[in-house]
This record gives sequence, structure tokens and C-alpha cells, in this order.
Amino acid sequence: CIPGTRVHILEQIDHWVRGSAASERILWVCGMAGTGKSTIASTVAHAWRFRASCAIFHFRRGQDALETPLVCALARQLGTSLVPEVRNAVLDSVRENEDIANQRLSEQFKTLLVASLRKLEGHPYPILIIVDALDECRNAKDVVDFVRLIHQHSSSFPSNVRFLLTCRPEAVLHRARGSDGWTVVDLDSASNVSNDLALFIHRACAKIRDDHCLPESWPSAGDLARLVDMSQGLFQWARTAITYISDGSPVIRLRSLLQRQSMWSGLDDLYHQILSKAMDNARKEPQKQELLRSVMGTLVAAPHPVSLEIVANLYGDSEIFEGMEQENIIEFILKDILVDLYSLLHIPTSAAEPMRFMHTSIRDLLISEERCQDRAYHIDAIHYHQQLAYLSLSVMLRLLKENICNLSDLSQAVSEITDVAERTVPKVLRYSCQAWSIHLTEGLRWPELDKHAPKGQLAAFELFSKERILGWIEVMSVIGATSEAIRMAKHVHRWLLSSPSEISESLSLVNLWNDVHRFIAAFLEPISFGPLHIYASALPHCPLKTELWRLYSLDAKVRILGGRQMSTWPSNLWTRSPDGSPHNVAFSADGTLVITGSSDCKVQSWDTETGSQVGEPPSGCWGSVRSVGWSPDGRVVAFTSSDNTIRLWDPQTGRQLGEPLTGHTQAVLSVCFSPDGGLLASGSWECTIRLWDARTGRQLGEPLTGHSDWVWSVCFSPDGGLLASVSLDDTIRLWDPQTGRQLGEPLTGHTEGVRSVCFSPDGRLLASGSDDSTIRLWDTQTRRQLGEPLTGHTYGVQSLCFSPDGRLLASGSGDSTIRLWDTQTRRQLGEPLTGHTYDVQSLCFSPDGRLLASGSYDGTVRLWDTQTRRQWDEPPTGHSDDVLSISFSPDGRVLASASFDGTIGLWDTQTGRQLGEPLPDCSGDIRDIYFSPDGRILASGSEDCTIRLWDARTGRQLGEPLTGHSDEVSSVCFSPDGRVLASGSYDSTIRLWDPRTGRQLGEPLTDDSEDVYHLCFSPDSRLLASASEDGTTRLWN
Repeated sequence: CIPGTRVHILEQIDHWVRGSAASERILWVCGMAGTGKSTIASTVAHAWRFRASCAIFHFRRGQDALETPLVCALARQLGTSLVPEVRNAVLDSVRENEDIANQRLSEQFKTLLVASLRKLEGHPYPILIIVDALDECRNAKDVVDFVRLIHQHSSSFPSNVRFLLTCRPEAVLHRARGSDGWTVVDLDSASNVSNDLALFIHRACAKIRDDHCLPESWPSAGDLARLVDMSQGLFQWARTAITYISDGSPVIRLRSLLQRQSMWSGLDDLYHQILSKAMDNARKEPQKQELLRSVMGTLVAAPHPVSLEIVANLYGDSEIFEGMEQENIIEFILKDILVDLYSLLHIPTSAAEPMRFMHTSIRDLLISEERCQDRAYHIDAIHYHQQLAYLSLSVMLRLLKENICNLSDLSQAVSEITDVAERTVPKVLRYSCQAWSIHLTEGLRWPELDKHAPKGQLAAFELFSKERILGWIEVMSVIGATSEAIRMAKHVHRWLLSSPSEISESLSLVNLWNDVHRFIAAFLEPISFGPLHIYASALPHCPLKTELWRLYSLDAKVRILGGRQMSTWPSNLWTRSPDGSPHNVAFSADGTLVITGSSDCKVQSWDTETGSQVGEPPSGCWGSVRSVGWSPDGRVVAFTSSDNTIRLWDPQTGRQLGEPLTGHTQAVLSVCFSPDGGLLASGSWECTIRLWDARTGRQLGEPLTGHSDWVWSVCFSPDGGLLASVSLDDTIRLWDPQTGRQLGEPLTGHTEGVRSVCFSPDGRLLASGSDDSTIRLWDTQTRRQLGEPLTGHTYGVQSLCFSPDGRLLASGSGDSTIRLWDTQTRRQLGEPLTGHTYDVQSLCFSPDGRLLASGSYDGTVRLWDTQTRRQWDEPPTGHSDDVLSISFSPDGRVLASASFDGTIGLWDTQTGRQLGEPLPDCSGDIRDIYFSPDGRILASGSEDCTIRLWDARTGRQLGEPLTGHSDEVSSVCFSPDGRVLASGSYDSTIRLWDPRTGRQLGEPLTDDSEDVYHLCFSPDSRLLASASEDGTTRLWN
């Protein structure tokens, strides 16, 4: 801000910075486009840079991920602070966490900001963190998460830490803000704006007058007043107008600007004048006019930043550049093409730095047919996506080659060749490799194009697909974007599937791009490590009957001469090995994460798209993680462990929520959220089930007793009205979770212990699996068995899961196989799914029913496509012992697994990669895991008699373990409404817990049966079913 403007607003902000009230930690500078938010943010940063410690980050349109730049950039600035205490605190955290730049947003926030600044309590000077233009971040969820992190950790910051945010009055920030009190500076209602604008325009015109030796009478007082009036309170208009006037003849340009009579207002009117003049000047030379439109179209359509250097290379073959060198092309674009648009474009002095529009409102006008006065400068985004698709594909066809970095050593890692890559991979090639799929699929949309797709783009895409795919993967590896390549390949495959049959059949590329997606996902680790491993490690193992092998087999540097080589992709989509054997897996509510709990004390979260581990696991060591479960909203993960507790974990922040839920006296084997997320159920070795308030963590009532042996599993019905439990007492029991009363007599029929129980989505069917190798279906209304038992497994049935539409039932067994059953005909569908080498301990469908996750004692988690019955490319590795339980998050994007190794793993269901570090629960084996209905909480039950709740996004344990069981917690289950968590135990009791508080609800549910094996709520959350070792199933109210 120039001196004398925005005085009142700057004084208000200055007073806020000096304040100490924690309730006023966040100040929001709010205003519509062009009101001067960024200028105020920069002015405040400049004012405080030498008076205190200040860091600022400006968002630019197109930045869609907060993880990589934001927190690290803020920490980097604080690490150069003039205040030694602040500088040292931040640098110490960086030194202690060298890999922090590769962690997700929540981990960076906790480590670089919370942990660093927490050490500065009592520091006398303000610490100011400014984030400008949050509305420019393309991913609204990231904005909400960042603001929520500030709220979540507010109490951990010293009182002098302040966050200043600038943003338009967008709904997303209102949602993130919630009901919390912020200090708000509303620029749209600010007083004295006209006076500030008059002062700004007067001083700027005075400088123009001096620079151009104009008379003192220029401009007149009337002209100045007219400019202020035309600005309509928008500083952006004023700045753009001043730049426009000063770039040519000031007298002529001012007169032209003032004489314009327009139906448009404010910024639009000014933009029209500048764009019209630029087009008029270029109209005499059609090639120049077309190039001008192309440059603007590129800035509009580009999904990644573009520089003059990239633009010059993309359009370098145009006739207008014939005979020019690269340097001359850049200079020509600057001086002959963009010369009239300097007031609308930010053009850095370096041709390698990104260009951008001065303001997002410019882009908005260009793509709007309604607002564009002249079709000459209207930008049809689809047209320029088509153009850029062709140009990007052409660049890759020309420049991609094997071993583009000229590496001589296969062992050279990507991290070791950064300098070489800068020299050998041109920026235009980097851009093309990352942007081509977006340009192609946005430019050629089906069915709008029908059969009339541009032939040039399709021909270039076909040639690229058949000749340059490996080179593209290599560049993506070199620039550290292999996971992005998985998403791109999958997106292209789906685009091809949706194309008209004439197109897809003529290209014959559908199978090829499925192969590419499977190939990168299967060999993600070696490809990400070093680019040459594509040819030496990955390609030699490509299945022999795939299109990818047919086209590219000659590029393999190693030949497999002996042994058996795959002919087609394996039936599993991907496989990962969490730390320890995963006992349980569960998907998050949105399907983006899968969580695993394993025997090595860890709960791990995995990105379903890429298979990479997300975030840090809950810290601590509580024994084997027996069970994990997501809350319905995906915000909390509950897990149980062998220390007899249940813990709630926030997977976003990585923090445990509250204290562990205690009450079980033996290991908690199973945990389950109710559908509304209000309840958590747990089952234990002590033969009881407990219900908990999922929000408070308090146990609800007494433990549910009745089983005479371990409660192996608990499950809420979809409406939350029933809780089912199964036990090694050979029975299934149904419970009313509201009263804790058993409903009717136990369901009997199994001749050996019942290990698994599951409600159908409509709550009308209950499935139970037993050590007698059979599966039985029960009518929940009549409590009678339906038909004959389902047979086929040769060992005990240890896990069951209905598909979301209720048409499929999956079963996992000690015979290492998974079988799919038609619930209408009660017949097995196809051959068993094979791949596991030991007992299949846990199963879980993704929310859309397309994926099935399995966890096994062989230490792996596998993901299967239920339509093709294909599996992840490689089993997820990470668990070091048997996998006992698995659970999908409600949205199907995350799978959780629990293992005898005491950990819970989270997995990405799309790629099979583990998300972050496993959640450790080293108090013993984790018997069961279960997501809350909202996917936010994962509950786990373990042999230490406790249930633990975890934040499903951050991996943090929520509070202390839930204790109360006297033996291992065998099963946990949330009620469908999420208000109650039930736990079943080998202590023959079932306990109900409030997952919010971690407190037990009432007394344990008990009867004379044996260990409670499994629990399940009815869909209305009113009934709880339990299965016990005595072969009975009981219903509880």
C-alpha cells in the first residue's frame, strides 16, 4: 500500500498482531476480486519482517496441492528469521526430520510449525504467518484441512503466534471457519476506500506526469475524479488502469479510457479496452493475432505453470518463427505479440519463470462468452486443450528417448541425478509429460465430439502410445512424479473406455492403457527409485500376453530364461506388506485411504490411488493391533490392541483423540463404529462386548455378557438398531445397542467357533462364518437360518463381508482363499480368489463395491477387482506378522489392516501403496479394526484387552485406550449412526462405548456363553449381534 492509504485497516491489523488472545489467533482479510487483499498482505509482511518473525505464502491459480510448497515455504522463511530463537527452533525441527518435505500436509504442519513454535512460549515478539489468496488453491479440501489444522493445534501454539489469511468470501472458507470466532477485516464494506483510491491514483498520475514531462495541469481534477469513480472501489482496476496509461502515450490513453462508454462495469470495462487495443494492433497480421490468442489460450488451459521458454518451444514450429533462433523467438513474443498486454500479464524478467495473469478476473472474462465483448479475444478452453494436446504429444514424440539423462549406472537414484535432469530434460518436455493427458481428455470429450474427434490429436496419441510410453514413464520418474503417472494412466484408460466404439476399436489402445496403469502401480517402488529400473527390473517381469509386452518387449534389458513368468496381470490389483501381519483392513469414508492394523503395534494409512503410505502412524507401543475401523465421516480411526484398550486416532493430524478407551480386562479383538458414528462397539477375549460413546470415549452401561468364549467380532446393522456378535462358543448373538439387552436366544447351528459376522446393507440378512468351514445366512427378523450352509472352504471361515448393494458376499478362510457368493441364489461365483499363502483374516468391500480388500496371516494386504476378480499387482507389504482384520473406509479409497505385529496399516485401494507409517499398537496382537461410519475414526481391539481409537487421516491415537475388558478384545464395531462403539472380548462380555469421549456406556453385556468372536450392529443401530465360541449368536437391544 502506498503511504497514506488503507491506514485504518493497517492499524487494525497492527493492533491484532500485537494482541495476545488465543481466541483471536486468526485474522481473515475478506473481499471480492480486485479489492486489494494481496497488497495489504504484502504490506503487513513488509512492515513486520524486521520487527518480528514473519513468513508469507502467496497462492497462484492452479496450485492444487498444499503439501509440497506451503508449510515448507513458511518454515523456510521462519528459518531465516532475524530472531535467533525462532530461527534455531525451526532449523532444529528440520534437522531432526530430514524427510519432512515428502510428508503430507498435516505432518509438515505438526513438525515444522507446531513442534517448532511450541518451544517459544514466552517469546516476547509476535510470530506472524500470512497465507495470501487461499481462494486460488484449486483443491478446496486442502484449504479446509489447512484452516482446520490451525484450529486443531491452536492451543499448542504460544499466544503470540498469529495467522493472517486472505481470501474472497468463498463458501469453502466459511465452512472451514465453522462457528469459531475470527477477527474479520471486510474490504467490501470498508470505509474510506474512495479516499484511498483517490490518493493512489493522484500519486501514480503525478509520477507518470514527471516521467513523461507533462504539464502540471495533467490530469485535471475532473479526470482524476472520473478515474476514481470508474474504479468502483477496486484497487485492481486502478493498478491496471495506471499501468495501461503509463505504457503508451499517457495523454492519448487517458482520453481513450475516459471516453469509453460501456455496459460493462469496473474491471471488465478496463479489460475490454486493453484487449481490444491489443487485438486491433495485431489484426493487420493474422499470424500475429492467432499467436496472441494461442498464448492467452495456453495461460487459460494450462494445468501447470508455463513460462515464455515453454511457450516459445510449444509454438516454435509456427510459420511466423521460421528461421528464428530460440532467443529471438522469446524476444519476438515479448516485443511483438504481448507488448500491449503488459498491464494484464505478469511476465518475469527470466524467460524460465512462469507467466500468469495479473488477476484471476482476467481469465474469468476471457472464457466467458457472455462477458466477452469481442469474439476475437474470447478463449474457447476446449479448443486450446485440443491444440495443446497435439503440441504436447508432438514434443514428447520428438524429445523422449530411452535413458534421457545418459546414466551409466542402474543403481543411480532419482535423488542423486537432480542436476543431470535439469540439464537433460527440457522444461517444455517436463510440462508436456505432466499436462498431455489433461489436454487430451479435456479437449476430446465424449460424447460431445461423437465420431468427429480431431484426427491429428488421435493420430499423435496413437503413435505416442505405441512408441514412447516407456520414455514418458522414465521422465515422470526422473522428475519425481511416478505416482502422478499412475493417476494419468488410469484417467486415460477411463477416457478410452467412454469413447465411441468406432474410436476405441480403431485405436486398439484400451487394453494397452490398462496395462500401463497396472505396470506403473505394480512396479512403483523400483520405477520411483531410479528411471533405468523401468527397463532392467520392471519390464522383464511384465506379463507376456499384454499389449505393453507385445509393443515394448524388445526394450527389456534383462531376459528371464527360467522359472514361470506371468502371462496376464495377476488377479489382485496391488499388494502391499505393512509392518507386521495385517490383522484388519478398513476403507475411509471417501475411499481415498485404506488403513491396516498389524501385529507389530502399527496402524498404517495408505493412499488407495497410488498405494503409498500416508502420514505417520499413531505413536506408542501397545501390542498387536487386533482390529481397526473408520468412523462413518472418515475423520476418526478406531483400533484395538493386545493391551486391552481401544484407541481413537485422527488420521489427518496423526494424533490420538483423547485417552484410550479402557474397560476390557483382556485383549480386544474387534471394534466397530455405529453408522451414525456416535457409538463404538468392541469385543474381547473376556467374552464381553462393550459399547462406547464414540465422541466422549466413555463406556455406555455395563459390558454385554452372554457369550461363554472369546468375542471374535462385532458388527452394527446398517441402521444401527442391532449389534451382532460372534464367538468361539459357536453362537451368534443380537443385541439392542440402546439398552444393552440381548434380543432373543443365541443363533445356533454352527458346530465350531464363529469367527465372523456381517449384516447385509439392508439389515435383513446376517452372515456368519465358522471354524466348521461353513457360512450361514440368517433372517434378522425371524432369526432363522436361510437354507443350507454355504460350503466350499476346506478350513474355517474367518472373515465375511457383504458388498454395498448386498448382491455379493465375500468369505475368507484358513484355506488361504477368498470366495464370492451370490446372496440371492446362495451359490459360489466362479473360482476362489487365490494369492494369499496363509489364513485370510479380514475382508472389506470399498463403498462402491468395485474393490475388495483382504488381509492375511501371510503379512500382506491384497486388493481385488470384484468385476474381473483381479487383484492388486503386488500384495501390500509392511506387516511383519499375520493379518487378522481388515476394513474399508466408508468411501472406499482407503483400506485398513490389523496384524499380529501390533500395527495397523492404511493402504491406497487404487495403487496398493501404503499411506504413511503404520499405526503402532505394541501392547499385543490387534484382533479387529473398524472404521466409523463417517470414516474419520478407526477403532482397533487387541489382545491387551483394550480398544483404541485413531484419527483415520492423521494416524494419531485419539485419547487413551478404552479399558474394561479382562481378556483379549476380539471384535469391535461402530453402530451405523456412529454414536456407539461395541467391543467383544474373550472375557465373554460385550461393552458399549461412546467414541467421542472414550467412556464405556453402561455395564458390560454378559451371559453364560463363551468368548465373543464377532459383533455387528443392525442398520438402524438398535440391535447388536454377537457370535461366540459356544456356537451361539445373540441379539442385544
